[in-house]
Amino acid sequence: MMEVKRRGWWVYVLFFIISQLAGGGLAIVLAAMGLAAGEWTLVLSLLVANLLAIGLFLLWRQREVTWATTMAGVQGRNARRTALVFLMALPIIVLVNLIQEAFFPEIPDLVGEETFRAMMYNPVGLLTVAVLGPLAEELLFRGGVQGGFPTISGKTALLLSALIFALAHLNPAQMPAAFILGLALGFAYWWTGSLVAPVCIHVFNNSTACVMAFLSPDDDSLIHLIGGTEKAGMLAVVCFFFLLIILHAVRKEGLNSTEKG
Repeated sequence: MMEVKRRGWWVYVLFFIISQLAGGGLAIVLAAMGLAAGEWTLVLSLLVANLLAIGLFLLWRQREVTWATTMAGVQGRNARRTALVFLMALPIIVLVNLIQEAFFPEIPDLVGEETFRAMMYNPVGLLTVAVLGPLAEELLFRGGVQGGFPTISGKTALLLSALIFALAHLNPAQMPAAFILGLALGFAYWWTGSLVAPVCIHVFNNSTACVMAFLSPDDDSLIHLIGGTEKAGMLAVVCFFFLLIILHAVRKEGLNSTEKG
């Protein structure tokens, strides 16, 4: 039986690169053979990449990532922590999107709106973006990378894993939001010691983007969807004060980590 041990962060970055290259390579081969065309090329690429990433992590996981520690996120006192960090992430997601749309709309987007929409209107693509992608990324970047810095503090590992997570997206338009989201996801994992909270937060984030694309097919920006800059400003204020309330509850709960090394 394979020994379960703590592995370096770079192992999971390598797994991410391998899975992305394998998914892309397979899609290119299928397209060249005439077995896939249009959005199916991208859909199959991402599907294979995410499934391979999940498989690689499960075969070579960090020792602290077990079924017991995962389920601890919905049990006892830790269930409250999981609920709190999920609620904390909601206003953060909204605020980050509003700020980027309002003040940094010109950041280059290498993916493109048309590519994203092609994924949304494909059932397999939708499942991949909304569920499989978040699961694969949380396993690798929180369960793998964040736990792969044994000689530094948990908070520093959180920061580094968020930075690596942002850079791994390779798309300038996604990197700022990915970094902030990575900090929230990393804190959720560090504070609860379980992958339940970060996976749920990440699935919510991606699913919300998919819903926005369906609700507003001409312009999937959050500001447009809620009715303009004035309403966006009101929403930002509400989110800010809601975030303060949740942060107060988090501090009251205690900022010590439950993660076991």
